[in-house]
Amino acid sequence: MKKKICILGLLLFSPWAQALDLVEAYERAKATDPNWQANLLQYEADQLNLGIAKGNLLPTVTVSGNITRRSQDANAATIPGFPVSSESLSPSATTTRQVSVTARQPLFRWDAWEGLKQVKTSLSLSEVTLRLQKQEHILNVAEAYFNVLRQQSLTTAYLQEEQALLEQLNMMNAKLREGLVARSDVSEAEAQYQNAKANRIATHVQLVLAQEQLAQLIGPYRENLAVLRDDFQFQKPYPASLEAWTELAQSQNLSILQARLQQRYAEDQKRVEQAARYPQIEAVGTYGYNKQTPQSLISQDGQFDQVGIEMNWNVFTGGRTQRNIQKAAVNVDKAEAELDAAIRKANTDVKSAYLQVETDQSKLQARQAAMQSAQLVSRASRAQYHEGLKTMVDVLLAQRNAFSAKQDYLNAKYDYLINVLRLRASVGQLSEKDLAEMNLWLIEKP
Repeated sequence: MKKKICILGLLLFSPWAQALDLVEAYERAKATDPNWQANLLQYEADQLNLGIAKGNLLPTVTVSGNITRRSQDANAATIPGFPVSSESLSPSATTTRQVSVTARQPLFRWDAWEGLKQVKTSLSLSEVTLRLQKQEHILNVAEAYFNVLRQQSLTTAYLQEEQALLEQLNMMNAKLREGLVARSDVSEAEAQYQNAKANRIATHVQLVLAQEQLAQLIGPYRENLAVLRDDFQFQKPYPASLEAWTELAQSQNLSILQARLQQRYAEDQKRVEQAARYPQIEAVGTYGYNKQTPQSLISQDGQFDQVGIEMNWNVFTGGRTQRNIQKAAVNVDKAEAELDAAIRKANTDVKSAYLQVETDQSKLQARQAAMQSAQLVSRASRAQYHEGLKTMVDVLLAQRNAFSAKQDYLNAKYDYLINVLRLRASVGQLSEKDLAEMNLWLIEKP
């Protein structure tokens, strides 16, 4: 496993590999992600249900045949007063061969009609479910992609902090040997260095896990990822009001549409169960040929045909029909409750995503200002230390604050990108076009 991780890391950071951007990553996910392929196949399978339901209303043709061997006591076949032998009337042993073709055409199948309506509802439900799964797929790929970039940036930041602290520690050890600093200052520098080293190792592990998560979606990849531009611009959500986004969610949120169709499907199922109370009427026609050996005077050899109408009516089924209707009614109430839950969740999700994106601008600006200020304080502390105005503890604290502010700023950038996608998903509008627009913010790492 360690060997695999090392090889993967070398491939990802190899200088000759072409950068893999967000759009290309999603294209690979569509082609290689087995979960997405399973969703597509399930959708194709659902489409076939319409033909199956229509088949219940179309004619059926059945070909059947049989061979029957019949034996009886010859004395039992004797007919007094007739001058013919019993064998000529009814042989003691006969073999009958019969072949027939039977055609049935439903005339009244209310359960089949209601079942057809339910299948049409299920097709709409399957389409909305696939759209919802596509949104989730886009979001999962984008989050996995940006999580790799996040962990790469954090790993670089922790590595820079570790190297800076190591240089500081080496300088302190040299001054300790000259008797210019106290051992407590060296111990403090050592503690800060070890802490930064531990953070860098932990972040590197998170980077490897993030790379594996992305590879799970898009398949193994050898390229470096395109990175986020330093000058990317924050964009406020449009429309600019929370009420407008809430209205969009009520009309376009895919989870709400899915719950409404599930409610309709449950209502259709109730009507299917109620249709079991009605009789089933079919037109039936049969054409066949019959041959008996040995022949006798009462043999009915030759062709035969019959046409008629059949009715089947399950008058009493042990209470199963009524229980099925009651169960379907309970499922309708359940679907209504799930619809209400979906509406409430959509309202919460869109408000949360909108407020997150709306506050990201101030958050990013504040994080950037804090990072720049912390860097200035760190440089000033080092200068004042050399002048004897600051202690080493002050220098290390300022340096730690500078790197911490930088890490907060990096996290804020990637949080914003993901929040934008989540806001689009909350109103059912997340698509590949959003990935293409976000892809403009990425560049190949120099």
